[in-house]
Amino acid sequence: MRVLVTSERDIASQTIWRILVEEHGFRDTGDTFEGNPIFALGDSTLLITSSRDLIDCGHLEQTFDAEVFIFCSRHKAKSGRPGLLVHSTGNFGDEAAFGGEPRSLSVSTASLVACALRALFREREERGLEEFDVTMEVTHHGPTRMRTPLVFVELGSDEEHWTHEEGARAVAAAALECARAPFGDRAAIGFGGTHYANKFNRVVLAEEYIVGHMAPKYALDTITPAMIRQMVLRSRERVVMALIDWKGTNASQRAAVLPVLEELGLEMVRL
Repeated sequence: MRVLVTSERDIASQTIWRILVEEHGFRDTGDTFEGNPIFALGDSTLLITSSRDLIDCGHLEQTFDAEVFIFCSRHKAKSGRPGLLVHSTGNFGDEAAFGGEPRSLSVSTASLVACALRALFREREERGLEEFDVTMEVTHHGPTRMRTPLVFVELGSDEEHWTHEEGARAVAAAALECARAPFGDRAAIGFGGTHYANKFNRVVLAEEYIVGHMAPKYALDTITPAMIRQMVLRSRERVVMALIDWKGTNASQRAAVLPVLEELGLEMVRL
């Protein structure tokens, strides 16, 4: 069973939920979760709504025995620029201001991150959403401690766009593709670059690699060997490779990271 997760506290999430229910054939099961109806699509996909913020939904596997949780979420950015986004979750540092726990990563699923990115890119083209950026984000925010893999698919980046019908349709379509897509066998992790993972976007869209956890340049000055090992171990797919945004890292960061990757036996690819 794969579970799509929305939140009653999230305007974009509720816009996406309405599209899913009204346009994609979900049926009311008669059951509820946290006071909200549970919907199903066939026998393999549930749609649930939490009363909590999505970044605080680390409790879901207490109720649902899911193969993966697919979060349909808002994205907020100061720029307000419209966006369609996907990412894994976790906190590389000592703070956890946006859910989860410090120095803790969720179980990523690189195959579904890639599936969502490619679907969002296609949906943008087909729906004429040229003003929307399509991108992966690096690993950030909660939840972090669940055993079940998860992925966030997001509509951004301000209140105007959280109710954007065509943008919500794009996210709904990508989330449903994630609900049907098979998991992959092998994956990469990524190091360096900006929050919006430009170099990693290009190689995933070109179908050269799939990438799970990504640690941006701003996290690398304090990343520890234990966190790098988490990036490998907390993955639904077997991590066999590390992609290095060479210009998006500095010499001291590479000196700290590369020996750990070598110790872990990962192939290293310079981008």
